[in-house]
Amino acid sequence: MNHSMRNLLAILVVGLGFISAAHAGEHTSVVDSQALESYDHRKPTLDLANQAAHAKGLTLEALGHACNLLPIRVGAVLTGQAPLEKPSQTCLETQLGLTPGAMTPLATPPIRWQTGAIYRMHEAVEVYGPALQRWFNERYGDAIMSAIDFNVTVDETKGAKGERRIRIVFDGKALPYATDDGWRPAK
Repeated sequence: MNHSMRNLLAILVVGLGFISAAHAGEHTSVVDSQALESYDHRKPTLDLANQAAHAKGLTLEALGHACNLLPIRVGAVLTGQAPLEKPSQTCLETQLGLTPGAMTPLATPPIRWQTGAIYRMHEAVEVYGPALQRWFNERYGDAIMSAIDFNVTVDETKGAKGERRIRIVFDGKALPYATDDGWRPAK
């Protein structure tokens, strides 16, 4: 690699470092801010637990075996992506040599960046949106659902097998697009 190519590569690497650092603190939504606050609240406990696991040479496999959990569940807890349930908390604190209650901050469900529930709602609209638009057109003609004259209700229902289900109802005004009458020149 010649000197000018090395310089260009160094400039790119340094520039990417600045871009990454700048974007790391950027909050583009309330969810991003809440997710960062959730992570900041959990981070000291995550650091404590992971340092203890490292110091004791405990793998996810070993912790999972000792606490009767799959290793990936232990990993999700120790990376802050899953809430820690009480029986698992007691076992992990014992295995890691932590004082009882040391891992309590990990008990609340984490708020995740643009994943989970938000991703699934986007997915539902992406998958079923074309069918919904077709139904709107069949029912209302060339129309859309307003997101301005709009409200959302959420409730819990039971499924056919008794499972807990989430019902989200979008209630928006049917808005027709302009017809030819709206596109005639002024007289």
